[in-house]
Amino acid sequence: MEAKANTNENVLEVEGLTKHFRLRGGFFARKERIVRAVDGISFSVRRGETLGLVGESGCGKSTAARTIVRLYEPTAGKITIAGSDITRMSQAELTAHRRHFQMIFQDPYASLNPRMTVREILGEPLEVHLPGLSPAEREERVMSLLSRVGLGAEQAGRYPHEFSGGQRQRIGIARALAVNPDFIVCDEAISALDVSIQAQVVNMLADLRDELGLSYLFIAHDLSMVRYLSDRVGVMYLGKLVELGPSEELYAEPLHPYTKALLAAIPVADPRAADARKGPSLEGEVPSPVDPPSGCRFRTRCPFAMKLCAEAEPPFAEAAPGRFVACHLCGGAS
Repeated sequence: MEAKANTNENVLEVEGLTKHFRLRGGFFARKERIVRAVDGISFSVRRGETLGLVGESGCGKSTAARTIVRLYEPTAGKITIAGSDITRMSQAELTAHRRHFQMIFQDPYASLNPRMTVREILGEPLEVHLPGLSPAEREERVMSLLSRVGLGAEQAGRYPHEFSGGQRQRIGIARALAVNPDFIVCDEAISALDVSIQAQVVNMLADLRDELGLSYLFIAHDLSMVRYLSDRVGVMYLGKLVELGPSEELYAEPLHPYTKALLAAIPVADPRAADARKGPSLEGEVPSPVDPPSGCRFRTRCPFAMKLCAEAEPPFAEAAPGRFVACHLCGGAS
C-alpha cells in the first residue's frame, strides 16, 4: 500500500445532510410520525485528517455515519467523497466507487461473516474491486494486510469465532484497508472492546493514518480517545451539529454549553481536579427526535436558556477562526 499525498483538499464534504425515518402509526394513530435522526448537518474532512464526532447516545452520530456511506439513503443534502458526488449514485456506480471509502463497524463479530475464513473475508473486497489480481497476488495482499494489523499468516484459515474481540476488530480494520481507500468511517470502532485493547486499536489507527495518509471520521463515546486521535472535533445533539473546531482548542475552551457539560463529565483520577473543573452538569434526558424542542434543541436542558432560545434556532456559524458553534450566547449567531 502506498501513502497518499497529504494535501489540504477535502476527501469528504457533507452539505445539509438530513436523514428522517418515517414511523407508521398503529391502529389508532391518526398521522405518520417522523424521526429526525440527522437534521441538516454540514462539515468536511481534509485528506490525512481525523474528524472526531461526539455526543450522547441517540444524538445521530451513527445514523450520520451510515448515511454518509450510503448504508442509509439520505433524505436530503449532498455527500461528496474523493471528488465524486455519491448522493444519487446508482448501486452499480456506488459499488465501483466504494473502493475510495470504507467503514469499520462497532460490533467486531456481527460485522464479519461467521461462515467465511479470514482469508476469504479479506479476499472478497479484492475480488470485487481489484479483479485483475492473480490468486497468488491476492494471497500476498491478504498476508500483507494481516501483518499490518498485527496478525499472523497462520491465522488466515481461521473463522471469526476463533478470535478475541480485539483480534476480530483488527480483521475488520484489515478488511477496510484491503482496497487502499481514501477515507474510513470508524463507527464506535472501540466501544465494544476492553479498555486495554481500545488503546492498542487507537494507536494502530493513528499509525495507519500517518503511514498511508488516510482520513477518518472517528465516532466514539470516549472523549479522551477522541481527543488523542482527532485533529478536529464535532459535537452533535439531537440530530444537529452544535460545535466544531480544532481538537485542542475545543477541549481547552469549549464554547457551547452542551460541549462544556460533556467535557465536565469526563472522569478524572484526582478528586480535587474534578471539583475545580468548570462546566454545567448535564441533567435530564435527550428529548425525542420525533418531537424536538422549538428553537435551540438543547434549551430544555441548558442552564443558560432564555426566551430567544425557544423562539429561534441559532445558526451554525463561525464564532472564531476555525471555531463554529450554534448558540445565541456564544457569538455564533452574530
